[in-house]
Amino acid sequence: MRTVAVIGPGRVGGSLALVLQRRGERVHAVAGREGSTSLDAFARLVPDAEVRPLETVADGVDLVLVCTPDDVVGDTARRVAAADGVTEGQRWVHTSGGHGIGVLSPVVAAGGRVAACHPAMTFPDPVAGADQLGGASWAVTATDADLGWAHDLVVDLGGAPVTVHDHDRTLYHAALAVGSNATTAVVTMARDLLLGAGIEDPAAFLGPLVTASAMGGATRGVDALTGPVRRGDAGTVAGHLDELAVSFPEAVGTYVALADLVLLQALRAGLDPGRADTVRRTLDGHRT
Repeated sequence: MRTVAVIGPGRVGGSLALVLQRRGERVHAVAGREGSTSLDAFARLVPDAEVRPLETVADGVDLVLVCTPDDVVGDTARRVAAADGVTEGQRWVHTSGGHGIGVLSPVVAAGGRVAACHPAMTFPDPVAGADQLGGASWAVTATDADLGWAHDLVVDLGGAPVTVHDHDRTLYHAALAVGSNATTAVVTMARDLLLGAGIEDPAAFLGPLVTASAMGGATRGVDALTGPVRRGDAGTVAGHLDELAVSFPEAVGTYVALADLVLLQALRAGLDPGRADTVRRTLDGHRT
C-alpha cells in the first residue's frame, strides 16, 4: 500500500486522508500551519500522521496530496522542491479545481510526477466529506504518461475520473463555482425569505424543490425552466419586487439580477419576445 503525505490539513485534506485510512493505507505525514485548528483536528482524525515542517513532509512517501488553497499551491511546490524535498518518481497531486499541472512544475523539475485531481463535491467537514466522496466525479489533468495512475488514484478514493484538458480547467472550475457556491447563496436567500414569511421549516419546502430544480437544469438545461419569468408573467414579477422593496429591500438587486439571467435563458427556451420585453421593463423599474 502507498505511504501518503498531506499538505493542507483542512476539510479536503482531512477528507482524503480519512478515505485512504479507511482503505488501510498509511497517511504518514502532514504539514500545515502550526497551532491551527485544522491541523489539530487532522491529528485527532488521523493520529498516526506525523506533523512535519513543509520542507520535509514528503520525505519517504510515495504520494503527496497538496490540498492547500488555490493561490498557494505553486508556492508550496516551490518551497518543497527548493529544499530538495521531492524524490525521483514521487507522485504529487493537487486538488485545486482552477489549476492544471503547470503549477506543480517545480516538482516536475525535481523529478516528480504530477497530476491535478479535483473532486466535484462540497466538504462541510472532513468526516462528512469522506462519507460523501463515494461516486463523486473528479476532473483529472495529467500528461499521457501520468494519466493512468491519476485515474487509478481517483478510483481508489471511490470517485469517477473524467479527463479535463489543462487549458479547460479555469472554465471547468468557474462552472462548478457557479453551480455550487452561487446556488448555496441563492438558496440561503430563499431560506431567509421563507423565514420572513413565517415558514418555520424552510428546508421542508426548499429541499425537494431545489434538488429537483438543480437536477432539471443539469440534465435538461433551459428546457427545465419554470416560474413567472419563464412564463412572461410580468404582473407576478412586479408583485414580488414590490413586496421585497418593503420586506427585504436588500434582496431587490439580487432578485433583479437573477431574473435577468432567467429571462435570457427563457428566450432561449422559447419565451415570446413581446412577453419578455414586458418582464424586462418591469425589472428596469426596480433597478438601483
